This record gives sequence, C-alpha cells and structure tokens, in this order.
Amino acid sequence: MDNPNPYAAPASDLNPVRDPRASYTPTPFSLDGRIGRLRYLVYGFLPGVLLLMLVAYLIGPLGLVERRAVAQLLALAGALAALALALAMTRRRLHDLARPGWWALLMLLPPVNLLALGYLLYRAGDAGGNRYGPPPSENTTLVAAGVWSMLLLGVTAIVAQFDVG
Repeated sequence: MDNPNPYAAPASDLNPVRDPRASYTPTPFSLDGRIGRLRYLVYGFLPGVLLLMLVAYLIGPLGLVERRAVAQLLALAGALAALALALAMTRRRLHDLARPGWWALLMLLPPVNLLALGYLLYRAGDAGGNRYGPPPSENTTLVAAGVWSMLLLGVTAIVAQFDVG
C-alpha cells in the first residue's frame, strides 16, 4: 500500500508532471502535437501553394484547358487537399497556443479568417508544456529556408503581375 492513511484522497495520473524543459521535433505531416509560427507557415501553406502550382502546370501543358471538366476536377482536388493540409496545421498551431483544435474551422469564415491568421502568426506559443504536449524544438535551417522561399515566391508573383504587359 502506497499511502498508509486510509482517509487520503486517491492518487490519479490524469495530469502527469511534465518536464518543463522537454521538447520534441515536429514532423511535417503529423496531426498531433504543436508547431510554432514559422513551421505553421512552412508546413501549412508551402505544400499547398506548391500543389496548386503543380495542378496549374499540369492543366496547361497537358492540354486540359480544352477539357474543362477534367481541369476543374483536378483544380478542385488540389484545392481540397491544400485546404485539408492547412486546417490540420492550423489545429496544431492552435494546440501550441493551448486552444482547442476545432477553432481551426474559423478559417473557413472569410471575415474572421484574416483576424485568426493574424492571431496565429503574431502570438507566441506557450513556453512550457501544455495539455497538448511539450513545446516544439527550435526551428531548423530547412524551416528557415522554407520561409525564405515563400517570401521569394510572393515577391516573384507580385513582380510578375507588373511585368505581364
């Protein structure tokens, strides 16, 4: 018997003591755990943007512009895959902020999604562990390269708009 006092409250392991220094390295396609701001950008949006660029490329050279139904179906499939990935990463980012994952559905409401995105990108995650797990480890060089490539892609898209004519 662990406790000799018969009147003591029973012990529970529902809230185990976590090591405040513990962390883990998030993986790109996991649905569990927490991710920080830069990983949220890279894991959530860069694959979606690349997927949509691939779909746009396939529609042009494969001559699917004339086959409108096939092109629309391919574009819809790419957009749904990108949306599912972005919502999954939004859930993980919310977990880093100790918020429930179902709040990711706010990203589907056009007036609210910009405010929610600003909140997710501005607010730092919990420094220690929370009920969703230990904090993510520091960003790697690959994550930083992903952010830089997204910035380069955005600047290229803006410049291309003015250079068309």
